[in-house]
Amino acid sequence: MVFIQAQDYRFYYPEDNRPAVSIESLTIEKGSFCLLAGASGSGKTTLLRQLSGNPVYQGKEEGHLSCFAGTAAYVQQNPENQIVTDRVEYELVFGLENRGMPKEQMQRRLAEVVTFFGLEELMDRDTMSLSGGEKQILNVAAAIAMNPDLLLLDEPTSQLDPVAARHFFELLHQINEELGITIMIAEQRLEDVTALADQIILMQKGNVCFQGKPDTIFDKISDHFLSFFPSYMQLYKRTGRFGEVPLTKKAARNWFCDDYQAKKSAEPGERNQKDRERKKERIQCRGLCFRYERSSPDVLRECSFSFARGEITCLAGGNGSGKSTLLEHLYGTRHGYRGKIKNLPGRRVFLPQQPQYLFLGDTVEQCISADKGPMGALLAGFGLDGLRQRHPADLSGGEKQKLALCQVLGTEAELYLLDEPTKGMDMDSKHLLGQLLRKLADEGRTIFFVSHDMEFAAKYADTMALMFQGDVPLVADTRDFFVENQFYTTCMNRIAREVSPYIITLEDVERYAETKDH
Repeated sequence: MVFIQAQDYRFYYPEDNRPAVSIESLTIEKGSFCLLAGASGSGKTTLLRQLSGNPVYQGKEEGHLSCFAGTAAYVQQNPENQIVTDRVEYELVFGLENRGMPKEQMQRRLAEVVTFFGLEELMDRDTMSLSGGEKQILNVAAAIAMNPDLLLLDEPTSQLDPVAARHFFELLHQINEELGITIMIAEQRLEDVTALADQIILMQKGNVCFQGKPDTIFDKISDHFLSFFPSYMQLYKRTGRFGEVPLTKKAARNWFCDDYQAKKSAEPGERNQKDRERKKERIQCRGLCFRYERSSPDVLRECSFSFARGEITCLAGGNGSGKSTLLEHLYGTRHGYRGKIKNLPGRRVFLPQQPQYLFLGDTVEQCISADKGPMGALLAGFGLDGLRQRHPADLSGGEKQKLALCQVLGTEAELYLLDEPTKGMDMDSKHLLGQLLRKLADEGRTIFFVSHDMEFAAKYADTMALMFQGDVPLVADTRDFFVENQFYTTCMNRIAREVSPYIITLEDVERYAETKDH
C-alpha cells in the first residue's frame, strides 16, 4: 500500500530561485523503514517538514506530494526546539492532553511509553536539566505516545552516545516491526541503521538521486556517494569484491575474516606515544565537585584528570555523565563548589551543544567578523559562501554547525573547547574539520572536544578520555583506548578485531594488508 507519493514535486523557499527539494518520482510503502541520506543542506530536513503536514517555513510548491498517513509525528533536529513544558512527565502527556484523551487512557499510554523507553528515572526531572541526548529520547517518546501512523525523525542520534544510539535504533526497529509504524529517518551515523532500512533515499542539492533497497542502490552508486554508507560497505566496494553485499556487521565480520588471514602481531597504526615526551605541560582538574541546585545530586563528583596542551583530546561518555558541564568549567562559565583547574590558558573559545547560541546577526554574513579573515576563509571551505544572505535560522542543522565552527575556529585562541563538533555533519565536512583541528594542534593550540562520533575521534584525536558518573577514570592513547574497548570503539574495529585488534579505521585495513603481504 502506497503511503507517501511524489511526482514532479518541487519546493522553493521565499526569494530562492533554486528548489530546496526536487523529486521526479518517489513512492514509500506503508509500514516501511526508510533512510534518508545525503550531505548537509541537501534537502533532507525540508522534505521531512513538508511530509509532517505542519511545515515550519512558508514557500512555493509545484507538482504533487501526497502523504496518506492519518497522523504524523515529526521529531526535529534540535531537541530543545520541541520541548514545551518544564517536567518530563508533563512533556510526555502534553500532546495527549491537547487531544482531550481521558485521564485513565492517558495514564495507561504514559506507563507503556515510559517503560518502553526506560524513562522511569527521568520522570520527575526538569526538562531543561536533561542532557542533549536525554532530550532527544524524550522527544521521540512523546511522539510515540501520540500513536502516529508515520514517524519522521531528523538526525535523532546526533547527541546520543554510541551505546544509547544502538539501543535507540533497536527501539525504532521494534516500533516498526511490532507496531507497524512507518518510519522515515534522516541520519548521518549510518553504521547501525543501514541494515534496518527497507529503502534508502540519497539526496544531493535538493534532488533525489537514488532510491531503493540498500543493496540495490549500493551496486549503482558512484564513489561520490560511497561515504553515505557504513565503513564496512565502503571497504567492500573499494576492494573490488563481487557477490552479496554485507549489509550487517555480522555479515561484514564473516566476509572480512574469510578474506584477511589472522596475523595477531601486525599493528597497522603507529602509536602516538613517541611524541608524548616533548609535550610536558598539562591542564589539570583536581577534585572538581559541582551541582546545579543545592538539593540536587552532584554532576561532577571529585572529578580529577589531566590532558596535554598542544594536542587533540576527545572526551567520550554516556548521556548525562557530565561532559558538557565539565566543558563549561574549563571555559569558565561554571564554577564548582570544590576543586580547582590548573594551567588553563587565558585565551579560550567555546562551541556549545546548541550552535544557534552563537548567532548574533540576521544573516550568515553578519555572524562572521571578517570577510577576508579566517572566518571568511572557513566559510568558503565549508561550502557556506553561497548562503551569506540567508538567516541562520533558515540553515539546516549541519549548516548551522559549520557556521558555528567558522566562528569558533576562526577566532585566535590557545584552547578550543568543542561540544559535539561533528553533530549533523556529512563525511566531507568532518574530514575538513579534522584537518583544521590537526593544523591547529600542529601550531601548538590545544583542542578538547566532547563527541559521540567514535569514527571521527579515532581518526583525529591524540588522546581519548572517558567520563563516567561525573568523573574521568580513564585517559589513554587513542589507539589503546579503542583496542581495549568493546562498546566505545569504531565499527571497523568491532568487525576486524578477530583478525587484528589494532584495526581501528579504514586506513588501518590498508596498512594491515601491506604488513600481511610482506
